[in-house]
Amino acid sequence: MIPLRKPLALVAAALAVAGAVTLPSVAQAAVPASLAGTVSVGDCSYSLVKLSSSKPTDKALIFTNGHCLKIMGADEVIVNRAYTETKNPQVLDANGNAVAAVRRTRILYATMSGTDVTIYQTAETYGDLSAKGAPMLELSSAHPTAGTQVFVPSSYWRKSYQCAVDGFVHQLKEGVHTWNDSIRYTTACKVEPGSSGSPIVYKASGKIIGINNTVNESGERCTGNNPCEVDANGAVKVDRGRGYGQQTYLVYGCLGANSTIDLTKSGCALAKPKA
Repeated sequence: MIPLRKPLALVAAALAVAGAVTLPSVAQAAVPASLAGTVSVGDCSYSLVKLSSSKPTDKALIFTNGHCLKIMGADEVIVNRAYTETKNPQVLDANGNAVAAVRRTRILYATMSGTDVTIYQTAETYGDLSAKGAPMLELSSAHPTAGTQVFVPSSYWRKSYQCAVDGFVHQLKEGVHTWNDSIRYTTACKVEPGSSGSPIVYKASGKIIGINNTVNESGERCTGNNPCEVDANGAVKVDRGRGYGQQTYLVYGCLGANSTIDLTKSGCALAKPKA
C-alpha cells in the first residue's frame, strides 16, 4: 500500500458555488487532467462517484482504498456499517478548490480481499451536491484495456499524475493481501505516498476505471509496500518503483437502487464476508 505522508500545507478554502440540480454529464471526448470530483479528507485521496444510472435523489458515494479505512485482515469484508464523520470532507473543482462539504454516514463496502476499496455512502444526494456546484466522476462499467491513457488525480496532494495502463497482473501480493487482475502502470507513472485511493480516470471519456493503491518502494519481494506480481503459473516478478491500481468495474454488479449494496446479486464478484 502507498503509505501516508503529510504535505507541508493543505489548502482548505471552502467556496459556496450555485449550480444546476441535474447530474453533470461526463464528456465523451478527451478530457484534460484535473481534480474535479475528487474529495479532500485530510488522509489518502478520495473521489465523488456516480453510476450511469444514478438519480439526483440517490445518496452520493465516495470511493477510496480499503487500506485508507484501516489495514484490514486478508479476508476481512465490511458491509453496510454506520459511520460517524469526524472530519470535514470537501468536494474539489478542477483546480483543487473546495466547492461543497459532504458527510459520510455509512461504510457501504470495504475490503482488501481480492481488491483494495472502501465505498462510503453520504448524507447528501447527488442532487444536493450538484446544486452546490460539486463535480462528480462516473464509474466505467467496462474492463479497461492495455495502452489506455489515464490520469490519477490526488485530492491529498492537489495534483494529477499522467499515466498509462501497461497491462494487468494475475495476482498482486503484498504481505497477507492478494489482489486480482490489478492494473499495472507504465514506468513513467510516478504515483507517490498520499495518492492512495486516487481515482484512475480514462482520458478519452473522463470515467473512472480503477483506484490507485500501491507501489513497490524498495524492490523487496511480496512485503508491505513492496508488492510482487504472480502470474497464472505461479512465477513471481518484482519490479522496483512500479505502481499499481485496482479495477472498479466489478462494483456495478453489486450496487442496488438508491446507492445500496447487494452482494447476493447475480454476477456480483466482490469478496463476501466469511460465514
